[in-house]
Amino acid sequence: MTSKYEKQILTAWNSNASPWIRAVEQAGIRAPGNLSSSSVLRVIEDYAPSGGSILDAGCGEGWLIREVTRLGYRGTGTDAVPELIEYARQQGEEDFRVLNYEQLENADLGTFDLVVNNFALLGDTSVNAFLKALPKLLNPGGACVIQTLHPVAFFHEGEYATGWKPGTWAGLPGDFGDPAPWYFRTLAGWLNLFRTSGLTLPEIREPANEGQPPQSIIFVVQNTRKAQRSENQRPSEPEGSS
Repeated sequence: MTSKYEKQILTAWNSNASPWIRAVEQAGIRAPGNLSSSSVLRVIEDYAPSGGSILDAGCGEGWLIREVTRLGYRGTGTDAVPELIEYARQQGEEDFRVLNYEQLENADLGTFDLVVNNFALLGDTSVNAFLKALPKLLNPGGACVIQTLHPVAFFHEGEYATGWKPGTWAGLPGDFGDPAPWYFRTLAGWLNLFRTSGLTLPEIREPANEGQPPQSIIFVVQNTRKAQRSENQRPSEPEGSS
């Protein structure tokens, strides 16, 4: 059953799609050199075969799919917010579709060498739906790359516990309305979720600038213990990992 918080996530993003797009266009939040952006692209190149197919689930305004297309991959993007998908379609020829996570499993999108989710897993049951869909979305040996806020970087003392927390647009320019809540998971919470979803975890990366703590964490998960990396899937050393 969809909780009131899950509904609030969609409401917040639908009502704040326009200021988000303006922030992307005018404030350079997707500017080249951004640590989290460059880090997720590096993982994609390590795990996706040359010219392979990539699905960005929760693609927002579509920057990541446009970038992987530029790198020679075949990209598809999905998002639950129609305004963001419409904007994405106006920027290029890539395939963008309006779908929420609960619809992915039966959406007949085909299968992909890599599925990406970049800072777009905010909920509880919706995240479970996304992970449940992965076996149908991934080619044999395929992987899913998930970048999210680092669990140890965004909590107050005494609050390191899995559960719903208020969101924020802090640090983003523009006239934003109410932010989306998010379902905070401890590191153990993430690992247990992957295990109970039948997923294995071949790698974790913690992008960080030298001398600074990581602000994000990148999980690479696969849907079978027998999946092996191909010759084109040779990960580099994790940056900033502990």
